[in-house]
Formats: sequence, structure tokens, C-alpha cells
Amino acid sequence: MYQVSVKKISNIMKKILAAFFCLMLCANGCKSPVEDTNPQQDNQEVASTFTDRQSLGEIQIRDLDEASGLANSRSNPLYIWSHNDSGGDPLFYLMTQSGAESGRFVLSGAQNIDWEDMAIGSGPVAGQSYLYAADIGDNRAVRDNYTIYRVAEPDLTVSNIPASTTLSGVDAINFIYDDRNSRDAEAIMVDPASSDIYIISKREESVILYVLPFPQNLTELDTADRLRVLPFTMVTAADISPNGNEVLIKNYLNVYHWSKTGTESISELLGTKASRLLYTVEPQGESITFDSNGSTYFTLSESGNNEPVVLYNYSRN
Repeated sequence: MYQVSVKKISNIMKKILAAFFCLMLCANGCKSPVEDTNPQQDNQEVASTFTDRQSLGEIQIRDLDEASGLANSRSNPLYIWSHNDSGGDPLFYLMTQSGAESGRFVLSGAQNIDWEDMAIGSGPVAGQSYLYAADIGDNRAVRDNYTIYRVAEPDLTVSNIPASTTLSGVDAINFIYDDRNSRDAEAIMVDPASSDIYIISKREESVILYVLPFPQNLTELDTADRLRVLPFTMVTAADISPNGNEVLIKNYLNVYHWSKTGTESISELLGTKASRLLYTVEPQGESITFDSNGSTYFTLSESGNNEPVVLYNYSRN
């Protein structure tokens, strides 16, 4: 008589796990978000690189209720891309920076098993920006392989953006991890200098950084190479700045930041100590992205606790 969808069960479990993670960090008495520390980086002070959050507006897209990815457009930085979590339609939502809906773009031939993050960056054609959708979620660690979809970002400088359209020419990068294990992951980022795709696992006590080097294999199963272990857990999103010199990684309670001092690779950079940034905890914050010039980063949460979903930005001091 009563039916509960697999998607609803999965999302309920994710919310329980997120709440459990927060409770574990508060076991010795809850602190304010700014005072919270990653248990693997105790007593780390909050850097003043960016301001605290500012509300840009409530999301006015009723169907975008489980936002798991975020990207600032390169063709028109007035717009922001996002998508829903598992089981939704294989599409990107386009919105203004005040949260108003501007269009829906379906990825031809794609499916949404468990989309958990998105990125924007370089790709096969020089000078063209690409959108990446990461179908890499695996709560129960049962999937045989995973997929990252890549498609050229449409031109948003046109006067009339279609309310709904289909994006063709979608590349499907199917891959496994080099240890042949199934892993849950919710964070990808693309290096603008190399078009390498980085994936960060989620649930380990210390998560793992993988890379799919460019050019990725489009004809057979590719392999994501393990690079290093990172001293964080429950990672939900990541991004590389448009100039390739900075990295953001977030989990449910914190945002971490790295900035290059020379010509180090992304892996080498993430092997150094991070700065912890100001971040106010959201109901289920799973999205982060730099803006198109790297002066700001945006965050967005899935809906939770019957609270409105708000787009926030943190500006550089």
C-alpha cells in the first residue's frame, strides 16, 4: 500500500549520515560553525582569506530540491549551473545569482544514477568551456563502474536563452578505480591547465584523491589513478580556481583552501597543509564553486529541515 522510492531511501540515509557526522564532531559539546574543527586537524584557526557568507537569494526552482553540484558559467558569469542528486533527470539547471530559474538543459544520452557533483573547465577543444556531471555516488559501494559526462557549455551570451533544450555531443567517461574497489564519491574538479579530472572519495576516515588524466578514454573503460590520501572525511565537494592556482574542498562542516606558491601540481599542492575558511554550516551542504574570476566562492545546500534553499557567496578579503 505504501511505497517509498529508492531515491527517497537513499537521500534519507544520506541525511542520517550527515547528521551522525555532525553529532560525532559535537560529542564533547557543540560549538559554533566557525569554532568547529575537522577532527583530523584539531585546533586549526580560521583564515581570513574570505569573508563570512552573504545571502544572494532563495533558489526559485521548485524541482531543484537536492542540489549536489554547482558551477559558475564561463560564457556568462551572471549565471550559475546546478543539478539534482540521484535518480533525477539528467539535466543541468541554469539560474541567476539571485536564484531565479533561467533554463533547463538535458544531456542527450546521459542518465542520472547518482550525480553528486559538477565542474566547469577546459576540455578537448582549446578555448571552449565544458560542463562535467559526476555520476560517482555509491552509498552502498556496489557499483561496477562510474561515469563522468562532459559537454561543451552552451553560449549564454545570447539574448534569448531557451527555457528548455537538449545538449548534444555529450562524452561519457566510464571508469573504475585502479584498486578495483567500489567507492562512494561526491567531489570532482578539473585542472584548467591540463584538463585532468580529479575525484575525491567520501567515506574513508582519510579520503583518497584520484585522477583521470587527459585525454580521457571515451571508447573503453578508463582507470582513475590513486594519487594520495587526504586527512579529511565526508568530503562532499571540491573545485579548482579558473587560473588553476587554488583549490577548495568542503565537507559537511568545513571548507579548506590551498593556494600555489610555485609550479606544483594539484596533487603536490594538496599534500601541503590547508587553510580552514569561514563557513556557516548549511542543512546538507554538498556544493561549492569558485566564481569565474576566482574572487568569490559560492555554496548551495540540498533542502533540509523545511528551510528555504539559499545561494551563498564568500568574497575574498
